Amino acid sequence: MKKQGVLFGAAALLLLAGCSQKVEGPKSTAKSSSTSQQVKTSKKAKKTTTSSAKKVSRKQVTQTSSSDKAVWSSAKSQALKSYMANFSQSMNQQYADYQPGNETHFFGLNYPSYFKEDKLAVDDQHVTADWSADGTGSSDYNVVGIYSDSAAAHDMSAHLYLFTIHDGQPVVLITEQNQGMPDGLVHFKETANTDLKQNFTQIVGGGSATTANTTKTPSSTANYQVPSELVGTWYGYSEYSKQPEQIDTLEIAGNKLTLNGETTELHQDSERTSQERELLSGKGDPNQIDKNKMDNWGVIKEFDVEGRHWLNVRGWYQSAGDGSYYGVKSRNIDGETMPVLTIAGGAGMWPSQYLYPTKAAALSMKDTKFDDEHNQE
Repeated sequence: MKKQGVLFGAAALLLLAGCSQKVEGPKSTAKSSSTSQQVKTSKKAKKTTTSSAKKVSRKQVTQTSSSDKAVWSSAKSQALKSYMANFSQSMNQQYADYQPGNETHFFGLNYPSYFKEDKLAVDDQHVTADWSADGTGSSDYNVVGIYSDSAAAHDMSAHLYLFTIHDGQPVVLITEQNQGMPDGLVHFKETANTDLKQNFTQIVGGGSATTANTTKTPSSTANYQVPSELVGTWYGYSEYSKQPEQIDTLEIAGNKLTLNGETTELHQDSERTSQERELLSGKGDPNQIDKNKMDNWGVIKEFDVEGRHWLNVRGWYQSAGDGSYYGVKSRNIDGETMPVLTIAGGAGMWPSQYLYPTKAAALSMKDTKFDDEHNQE
């Protein structure tokens, strides 16, 4: 791809790590000694007996209530498995189900055991999650199903779905995170796929899944639009630039990034053909590579880290490396508040260039590094 050194940096993957955290269950209440009760006055003994009876009654009610809350079963699990087989075919992605004793290897992480590491986030907020056979539990998200296409994908575009019960409601979470993040968390969000959400809800409710609307419709160029905060013309100093005053110009609009006159079209992973997926897995015929896509297309992912929204761009046929990250943050520059675009790369999302709304700001700030960024030493 043109200007590939700027737009798509490669680096080794950073494996995630976390510390185990045990969650203690409620401690049992010690029973009162019958001998001790006998030495009390009859009035106190009567009061104590009544109190004890109330405690037993509450305990029985709690146990019954807990049993009534079960929302998942082996029959529902089988219904989800059947639905996901159809979903795999319609999406041209090979999903397998995972559970205790049969764990994922999703970019080096084994689910469901990784839940114990307490390193998950949903919508950029740290949450707890754990496997649950019946949909009940004390975690924020009680996971009843895990599906991923990582075993078949053999590239950096695998998906991991968690089918969960959250606050009593069915929620389908997804992550495509393929490397460690600065906050050490694996970031999930609720899937935007309405068919997955609707069918999981139907299964949880005891109904049957439908397959009528799961057919994949390829996205067109016009379907993807870059986040609004990235849109505009940006200027950044680079000692390696051959442009006047060593100022690079990056124009972002629609689904295009244009750096110093050379354009990269941004597309979603769903637009890749089955032939292109085979090429990414190393099984396809290299002679089938589309040169236009190889030189001019990029595949995108979006995610939030530490309060900032990021766009990750990688080469259309790129199967290794981290690509480039684009994120905007408001900063005070010479007494004026303005947006600053960070371009970062590598496993640690290390900044490689800062771009500004004006050339004057780019020249003024050309040697500046921001302390709140993850700068390499």
